Amino acid sequence: MSLRMTEEEYAELMARRRTGGITNKTIRALTYTDGKGHCVRPQLGVLPQPEPRSKYGNRRVEIDGMKFDSQHEADYYFTNLLILYRAGRLKLLARQVPFDLPGGIKYVADFVTVDTEGNVAVIDAKSEITRRNRTYINKKKQMWAIWGIEIQEV
Repeated sequence: MSLRMTEEEYAELMARRRTGGITNKTIRALTYTDGKGHCVRPQLGVLPQPEPRSKYGNRRVEIDGMKFDSQHEADYYFTNLLILYRAGRLKLLARQVPFDLPGGIKYVADFVTVDTEGNVAVIDAKSEITRRNRTYINKKKQMWAIWGIEIQEV
């Protein structure tokens, strides 16, 4: 069985493949007016792509020029740790601190703090789902076995 197309049909097929199946008819349906009453019509191939969803549903945020992997991490930093640091209860507050583990594995802690008595705490902002992740559990066990550091999950 062979498939026969005219040159116009073939050109239309290739145009649909290049634009992900979006045709001029779809573009006309996407036309809207902006707040000033102007007609806005996206052009073929220039449609905004939705931001891909992350594995665990977190959204990266930027607050005061600092980038955080999740809103939960940013909230914990600003509502707890930064207040303790400014109050003088913490001598050191570091973000995204890498630790080398055996086998070329690297664990990046969300926060590392040192209080006024010299106690070191490694803090990770985790959801219930990520706490059950096998990779994270293994890294947590290795941090205890190699470095003697227990990770605090918030």
